[in-house]
Amino acid sequence: MSIFILEDDIIQAQALKRLVEEICQENSINYEEIHVTNKGKQIIEQISKSFTQNLYFLDIEIKKSTYNGFEVAKKIRTIDDTGLIVFITTHSEFAPISYQYMVSALTFIDKMTEPEKLKLEIEKCLVKYRQLNQKQEMNDYLFINNSHSTIKVPISDFYYAMTTEAHRLALFTQNRSLRFYGELKEVERTKNQFIRCHQSYVVNLDKICEIDHHNRELILLNGMKIPVSRRLLKSVTDCWRER
Repeated sequence: MSIFILEDDIIQAQALKRLVEEICQENSINYEEIHVTNKGKQIIEQISKSFTQNLYFLDIEIKKSTYNGFEVAKKIRTIDDTGLIVFITTHSEFAPISYQYMVSALTFIDKMTEPEKLKLEIEKCLVKYRQLNQKQEMNDYLFINNSHSTIKVPISDFYYAMTTEAHRLALFTQNRSLRFYGELKEVERTKNQFIRCHQSYVVNLDKICEIDHHNRELILLNGMKIPVSRRLLKSVTDCWRER
């Protein structure tokens, strides 16, 4: 996750960046990068290349720019529908207007507020951002419990799971396989991209590179082949095409 600052006053932009860095350090809040710009278009281009949830501090009035802060927020929402948007402005009367743009802003912060209160308001936003970050990290893993330990498997590593015997499963990633007690339906409902392709198999749609309709097989990115049933072939194909 990254933090974006849209501000056309370079002095205010750098001051806000330093304040954000200070608060993050004091509260042990992790972030990938802080992007500062006076062009909303740069933010849109940047987040179009990633799939993370971010925090956005947006000035409403941007001089010499195609988009104002509200318009940038609306475009952000078409890409990042769960990121946190915070408007920073000297015009608190603009707050009701945000509802017309349907961007679900977290809050409005008055630039002219006293420094201590400003820091507190920014800190509240960053703490909320950390909570979102931690929740996202939890959602990025499968937690597998076996008789000896609990194993955290990155969602991005998961290829497929299969039933080996009653109430026992084998889970396959790029580099390893895991055996544990469980039900396929529990794995299937973990993430939207996990789908039943066979009575005994659940596959990660993001790992399919080819569907062999003649042999009714799914060919995965690492060359593995797993069966797809005649009954589920169409639904798997349709879901895969929509990814």
